[in-house]
Amino acid sequence: MNLFGTLFRELKNLPSNSADARLIRFRISCEGVDFIEEILTPLHFRPKANAVIFVHGIDYADDREAISDFIQPLAKACGLGKSRRHSEFYLLIWNSMLFSTAAREEIGFSNLRRLLVCVVTFLWWGLLWRDAERRASDAAGTLAGFLEVGFSNGFAPTAVTHSAGALVWARAIKLLSDRRSDLIHYGVNVGRWWNLQPALPASAFCGKGDYAAVAGLYNAARPTHVVWFSRMDFILGAFYRLARRAPAMGQFGSGNDSIRQRDVTWLTMEAHGNNVLLRLSGNFFARARRALRVDARVLGLV
Repeated sequence: MNLFGTLFRELKNLPSNSADARLIRFRISCEGVDFIEEILTPLHFRPKANAVIFVHGIDYADDREAISDFIQPLAKACGLGKSRRHSEFYLLIWNSMLFSTAAREEIGFSNLRRLLVCVVTFLWWGLLWRDAERRASDAAGTLAGFLEVGFSNGFAPTAVTHSAGALVWARAIKLLSDRRSDLIHYGVNVGRWWNLQPALPASAFCGKGDYAAVAGLYNAARPTHVVWFSRMDFILGAFYRLARRAPAMGQFGSGNDSIRQRDVTWLTMEAHGNNVLLRLSGNFFARARRALRVDARVLGLV
């Protein structure tokens, strides 16, 4: 593998393609996750009131990878497949890849090998991350279109986001509240938000933070918004800090003390998703099973 040749080719091709965001509906059962359909346009989005929307983070190639790495282990850990409270599940899949499919094949798929590449790209990491954030913002525009139809019909979803998925969700709610204040305003029921290790600045929900108004929509008097963070999160502590020049909410928590938060440092250790550096037993979600089940109950998921 000509590592530097591969990296220079990737940098030369920035900006990457569009977010290509799509909404798919699926079923969670004790046997696993089954695809049902893709929602082609917002006009076809007619969810039931008890729906859950998942939004994945950075570096997933497709919906199968996001489901196997994010949704399935989370659902298994918190018993979501046994729940009868939520009958509809959705995933917003978007082009979150840091490197192209061809580059991924050249680099190799293992976490440690890809981590090595990220370390080698130290000088250009900000470019790669900001390009991924640009696509996250584009994906938010697509998601806002679906949510506009949903909120118009009294939809109050439970959002489950991980990493940069928090940026997609927060921006989508902000876009929608800016253009449809008749739908999204203080006092309206915007649902609930399980915010797992968000790739957002720690100040994003504070005072003049970019998404303070979004956080304010979730009523602090009830457990409608939970932020998870790990002080040993290597990805957010190293690469996010390098790219954004700001501490990440997913590493230090939100500076807004009114938000319910859970420090999962000693459960998840350095892992941002599944294991990256340490050979710990079980994946990220398996190790945090007890905390996952507590917050899943708090948020009414199970």
